[in-house]
Amino acid sequence: MKYPVFDAHVDTLMRIASTEEYLNGNSRTQLDMPRAIKGGVTHLVTAICAEAEKEPHTAFCSGISRYRDAVHLSTIELLLMLEGCQPLVDLPEMNEIIEMLSVVSLTWNGENSLGGGIGTDKGLTEKGKQLATELDNAGVILDVSHLCDRSRRDLLMLGLRTVATHCNCRAVHDFPRNLPDEDIQEIAASGGVVGITFVPDFLGENSSLDTIADHLEHLVELTDISNAGFGSDFDGVPNLPNGIKDCTSWPDMMELLDRRGWSSENIASVAGNNWRRVFLND
Repeated sequence: MKYPVFDAHVDTLMRIASTEEYLNGNSRTQLDMPRAIKGGVTHLVTAICAEAEKEPHTAFCSGISRYRDAVHLSTIELLLMLEGCQPLVDLPEMNEIIEMLSVVSLTWNGENSLGGGIGTDKGLTEKGKQLATELDNAGVILDVSHLCDRSRRDLLMLGLRTVATHCNCRAVHDFPRNLPDEDIQEIAASGGVVGITFVPDFLGENSSLDTIADHLEHLVELTDISNAGFGSDFDGVPNLPNGIKDCTSWPDMMELLDRRGWSSENIASVAGNNWRRVFLND
């Protein structure tokens, strides 16, 4: 059975050479619109990660341009995420961009003027806390995925609604990008969702559909079915777990959950309903 999928994190906008590659399909990326439709995807959070590029401003502007071109032509609903907000605060038209955003991570992996990414041990700056509050007031959701432990704790202490668009569980596999149980519980308490991701390094040895399900089931047992979802990170990593070819593999993931005894209602919740509640108030 094919379930409607809300994928809370893909990097495809940063990998395509033109909007047509997303709209018409291509053989280079792990996701495009024709294949995503085949996989049952109805919603995509499309990320711009300019801080990871050699020329952040150019990358930021190119990503925004591709999003503007694609969002009106895509039959899949596209939502915009910014990974690393330094390019945002450096722009005079910051407020105009904020109106386009659904979710942000204050940093990428490194340190910026707002706080510390996963490759650092720096907490949020006062500027970072202020921007987080302003974004929350504007209806933009705060994502903890790339924050280091100190910055993530600082953000959670602000009492804002938070999510993790593409993180796994540190209790299942001890890796810096994975979340400790107590932080997962705080995200859930804020009304947020944690998106289990397909990044092999975050899943553990012999990553596969089963190890994805292991993280997902730990998350559900720790919190509740309403706090669990997926954020694949398609086109953010060169390799995928065993059993995941590309975005056409979503039905295989759902079939595995069915074999592991999940109810249709619970599969539908993690496939997309939980993220729809957070992003679309469904």
